[in-house]
Amino acid sequence: MYFKENLRYLRKKYHITQNDLAEKFGYKSFTTIQKWEDGTSMPKMSILQQLADFFNLTIERLINQDLTRDEMSGVRVPVLGSVKAGYDHLAEQIVEDYEWVSPDEARGGEYFYLDVVGDSMKNARIEEGDRVYIHRQNSVDNGQIAVVLLENDEVTLKRVFYKDGDMILQPENDAYEPIVVPLKDVMDRRVQILGRLVHNKIRY
Repeated sequence: MYFKENLRYLRKKYHITQNDLAEKFGYKSFTTIQKWEDGTSMPKMSILQQLADFFNLTIERLINQDLTRDEMSGVRVPVLGSVKAGYDHLAEQIVEDYEWVSPDEARGGEYFYLDVVGDSMKNARIEEGDRVYIHRQNSVDNGQIAVVLLENDEVTLKRVFYKDGDMILQPENDAYEPIVVPLKDVMDRRVQILGRLVHNKIRY
């Protein structure tokens, strides 16, 4: 069991103090977190599930896998600026940070992360501040979520549908209208798919 080591590692990785974590989970002081990390106490299963969700992990990984070793043997993936889950935002193609993924998650092509700005994909549980893991490719299947480069270097994250020869960029928020892209604009590469969403790293 690696729970105590993993909790300490994850907390430090995301720059969270023991006080911060205690407050997040409704404890009056940091001593509960301290006991978890020194192995003298163990949270009940419902709290373990909340902790796993908080760090975007399964309970199995949180408890039984040495996450520090996973990272050492993992693959470093660049974070290339941000993408708006809305409209009218330029994704700057510069490396701002790195994330680690398992070798299995990095096979079969080129990958990158983008920070999410905006709320148009919130019903797909993609919120502002999250990081989306993208497989670089220039086409996606009907209904998949993609990063799309629009005209004037605007980049957006949307679910892609094809209808009557057009490409429909569908938000997951009723407050936003879909973008309809004529097939000609796709063929002329005025609008380009940059990659497909693989997973979403929830960040609190």
